[in-house]
Amino acid sequence: METKEQIRKRIIQVRNQMVSEDVLQKSSLIAQKVIKTPEYEEADNVLLYADYRHEVMTREIFEDAVLRKKKVFFPKSNEDGTMEFYQVVSVKQLESGYKGIKEPVVDEHYLYRFKCSEDTLIIVPGVAFDAKGYRVGYGKGFYDRFLKDKRQMTVIGLCFSNQVVEEIPHDEHDIKMDKIITEEIQYSFLRV
Repeated sequence: METKEQIRKRIIQVRNQMVSEDVLQKSSLIAQKVIKTPEYEEADNVLLYADYRHEVMTREIFEDAVLRKKKVFFPKSNEDGTMEFYQVVSVKQLESGYKGIKEPVVDEHYLYRFKCSEDTLIIVPGVAFDAKGYRVGYGKGFYDRFLKDKRQMTVIGLCFSNQVVEEIPHDEHDIKMDKIITEEIQYSFLRV
């Protein structure tokens, strides 16, 4: 079995070879699938990401969520490896941050605070996913740390079908997705 680092290196190479037109077209197909899920329709809050280097683009999801009056939050990465989410109502509120990724301006009034009483959907990027619901990110563990004590949230991973691998080695702290959505297929997983 490949290591996470081997998978990461191989799939980043595959993803970087995608042409922008394919990324745009397939991202739109994925966004339409996300918007039709009951998890998205029922969500009060949507924690999204700003796409980076040929990740599945999220602007279509963002625009739909704003139209539906959902609260939308984007992540801000911290030096200590943690991540916080801040509410965004316009992409103009995003600026270049960690590794050049678009991040929200820090404003404590718009900080996401987890509440069990609200339906929250978090949509996560990844370098690779497997058909069991595990993911490989960039290796810093931001999402695993953030989700560790928030398992009431629904977690949907977005990727292109060429990012799905046979098996990803996983540790106890690795958070499993509830769903993975590609342009071709949607995977759903039961929690145990």
